[in-house]
Amino acid sequence: MVIDFHTHFSGGRYFYNEASRVETVLDDMDANRIEKSLLLPLDGFFSEWEADNDRIIRVVAERPDRFAGVGTFSPRLVEPAVREMDRCLSQGMIGIKFHPWLQAFSPLEDCFMEVASEANSRKTLFFFHDGTPPYTEPFQIAEVARRNPDLTIVLGHSGLNDLWRESMLAALSHDNIWLCFCGCPHWGMTEIARRMGGERIVWGSDYPLAGRRDTKERIEQIEHLPIPDEWKERILYRNAAQLLARFRNRTDGAGVSP
Repeated sequence: MVIDFHTHFSGGRYFYNEASRVETVLDDMDANRIEKSLLLPLDGFFSEWEADNDRIIRVVAERPDRFAGVGTFSPRLVEPAVREMDRCLSQGMIGIKFHPWLQAFSPLEDCFMEVASEANSRKTLFFFHDGTPPYTEPFQIAEVARRNPDLTIVLGHSGLNDLWRESMLAALSHDNIWLCFCGCPHWGMTEIARRMGGERIVWGSDYPLAGRRDTKERIEQIEHLPIPDEWKERILYRNAAQLLARFRNRTDGAGVSP
């Protein structure tokens, strides 16, 4: 089985002009033996993030066996941002997704660092689009990780084609950084997996921007990597399962896993 750690649930207003339907998403997941998907926002990167967050909250509440979710917001006004973060976490989300390139902020801005500090005190998860300069370079995000060691950070694309080396070095330098293989080239995934021993790496499709056939091919890319089968199983399933369990325990009030 597979866990998809990079699935967008679209409202159909921006960027991807078709609203996501739960039944269709589940059908496509089943076709590719995906047990569970982490739902990421899309419309909320542009406007009305509360409505986008609510959409994902409802889907996760309906099918917690198949979905987990993260929310989003603009970090520029710190107090409203922290309130929305707390609302999302109280409603069962496991963290917050940021796309600094689309949302037009730098991770190094004071406002974002204040929000990150609040998230660090809550020991939650931040998921980043990365690999698109000027605002999503892995070393910028690594500074957020350095200042906030109790904040788990996922680099959603492992640096894409041009910055995968930087994403690897960021993760090797900070053990609270995880990498998601989603749009990273074959040679980059191979080197990252070897340097990290298959640890702190998850897999994602970028669905629905990647359709059913694309998702199948992206799973096969992992299966064909010249690395041990045990590492492939960690990347496609076990690492993500452990990470989801850690934050599910927190949202359920069951304490923090070590």
